[in-house]
Parts: sequence; structure tokens; C-alpha cells
Amino acid sequence: MRSRLAKVTYSIRRYRRASQVAVLLLLITAPFLHIFRFDLPSMSLYLFGMRLWVRHIFLFSLLVTLIIYVVIAVSFLFGRIFCGWVCPQNLFNEVLRTWDARLGRKGSTALSALVGLLGGFVIWSYGTDGLALLRQYAAGEVPVAPTMTILGIGAFFTLAIAWWRTTVCKVVCPYGHLQSIISNSSTMRLALFNLPQNRDICASCGLCFETCHIDVDPRTLEQKHCVACGDCLDACRLVSEARKVPRVLNFVVGAGVGRVALPALLALILAGATAYGLFTRPLVEVTVAKDHRQVMTAGGSVSGGGLMRVSLMNLGTAAETFRLSVNGLPEGWARLEHEEMSLLPGERRDVALRVVPSDYRKGIYPFTVTALGLSMGVQDEVKAVHVVGN
Repeated sequence: MRSRLAKVTYSIRRYRRASQVAVLLLLITAPFLHIFRFDLPSMSLYLFGMRLWVRHIFLFSLLVTLIIYVVIAVSFLFGRIFCGWVCPQNLFNEVLRTWDARLGRKGSTALSALVGLLGGFVIWSYGTDGLALLRQYAAGEVPVAPTMTILGIGAFFTLAIAWWRTTVCKVVCPYGHLQSIISNSSTMRLALFNLPQNRDICASCGLCFETCHIDVDPRTLEQKHCVACGDCLDACRLVSEARKVPRVLNFVVGAGVGRVALPALLALILAGATAYGLFTRPLVEVTVAKDHRQVMTAGGSVSGGGLMRVSLMNLGTAAETFRLSVNGLPEGWARLEHEEMSLLPGERRDVALRVVPSDYRKGIYPFTVTALGLSMGVQDEVKAVHVVGN
């Protein structure tokens, strides 16, 4: 079997391997280049170099929904193409056959453990600053919680790569189960082509099945685990050219591709909404609330709202100095504890606002608190109301 497979020239694999390696490098470098990373200590999210905070969580929800619709649209047409051309697990499923042959089972497992350990560190870095952890290790410090987490994730990856292999793709992977549900006659599949006289030209040599690392027989209808890698097409071409007949095995797509239109349209709309939201997102947040605790401590009237708390948060990516102002109240009524303050990215601070009427005039007095960034000109304002009298 190995001698027959050695004769196959895998032309499609060359392009697929370039795609797999590019995706793997992106996944490894993304948290360190701030392409995508959660920062759990500060409850923020790095996305394409931008830093998002809890206030921006709706943008992340839009992005996740966008990705889901893209996956559905592509899967409708091409099946499990993400498995064959994107997923790192499938990449290691393939290269492990080479590792096993060249390094033996023990060597292959040891190399898998190294890959798993690297994977554990990368996963940890998606939730916090991985480079800071490396600096700790370089200084001789070994923090227990991160180290144990990385070892645990690394052990799982080692099992998945060295032992479970394609079982992960067939049994565990949620995308694989999704694809099994949405596949129908319109989804791309492998099919045997016949001569014009409808004469079967398949040699039944089985080379297409032998070359499949996921153990799918392309000559059957049971193709739900096919990852569209294309290796079987190259194997079939070798045999067909030797027999001087057209390649028997090919990918075909059904006629009902119209069902892709709706998820594709939704994905396009979400992409526009996400892009607009990212570039117009607020970079400062200001809120105003009655400071009930101080009012009750002072023995005053809560309904009067004379003591208020202005909360200011820097939602940008750089330190900024903000100027606070109160507009709408009669002159001299509003007294801010501080009119200017400097905040680091993600920092929130409170400022006391005391409203003291200079003369007793019953009524409802609406006002606006504005925060203006002195460096970048970012601005946010919030409306509030002060009540005089019962």
C-alpha cells in the first residue's frame, strides 16, 4: 500500500497545506499581535488592534453571529471544507502519519506533547498576557495557576493529537455534527464520472480510499466525514492517466445553491454593521446616579438628589485627560469635586456632584453632564434631572 501511495503526486495538497499553515500561524500569533485576545483581568477584548470593553460587548456578539452565518453559507456549498483546509487538528492528523513513520510511536508522541504544550500556552495567552507570563518564567518564577492550566490544556491536546486523532473530528467536533445536519444533495460531494456511453470506468483499485486520512471511501454515499482535502482526486488521476481514461473521481455541487443566498446576505449585513460599530464605538462613558449612601449618611432627602455620583470610564486604547462640565442648571448650582481627571485605558473613576440651589424654586431641572477628551476630542454626555421640593 505504501509503495502505491508513494507514486501519487499531491498537487491539491500543496495549496491546502499553505492554507493550513497560514491559519495555524495566525492562531498562534493572534493573541500576541492583539488581533484577537480576551484580557480577563481587565475585562476587555482586543480585536484587530482595537481594545473593546464591556460597553462594546454587542460588537463582539455581532462578530460571532457574522462568523456563524459565514460558516453556514460555506458549509452549505462545500461541506466540511473548514476541516480540510483550516482546522489545525486535521493538519496534525495528516502529519502524524509522517511522524509515526520517521520517528516511531514514542518519538511521534513526544513531538505531539511539545505541540500540545505550545497549544496550552497559546490558549492561556488568549485570556491574559502571555508575554508577561514568559517574562515571569525567564525571571525564575513559576506561577502555579497558569502553569497547571497550561499543563492541563497541553495534556488534552496531546491526547487529541497523538491518540484520538480523527476520532476528534468524527465524534467530538461540533462543526462536524453541524455539517452532518445541513448537508444534502446540493452540498459538494465526491462522485464517480462515467463515459458518455454510461460505461463505468472506475478500476475499483481502492487507492482513493487508501490515501484518505479520515477513512472515507469516496466510491460510496457515506461521505459525511469527508473534509474536502482532495487527496483522493490526485490518487484517482494517477490511476486514470495510466489507464488513459478521464479522471473518474471529482467533486460535484448540486443545483440547489440558492439556499446560500440568505445566510450570505445576513453575513454581508452583519459585516457592515460590525465594521460601522467598531469605527464609531464610544471611547468614553459617563453616567450619573444619585449617591444614596452619602445622602442617607448626611441625613438628607434621597428624593432631592442633591448628592450625585458621576462615573467616568476611558474606553479608548490610550491614557486621556477628560474635562467634565454640567450644563442646564442655573448658574452656580452645580459643584463638581473635580472638573478634570486623567484616566488610563479601561480605568473608571467617580466624581462627586453636589447640586445646591442658590434660591428655593420648586420644580424639575433637567441637566447634562459632558465629558470631553482633551487630546483626542472624544466626547460623551448623559442627561439627568434634579428635583427641588416635594
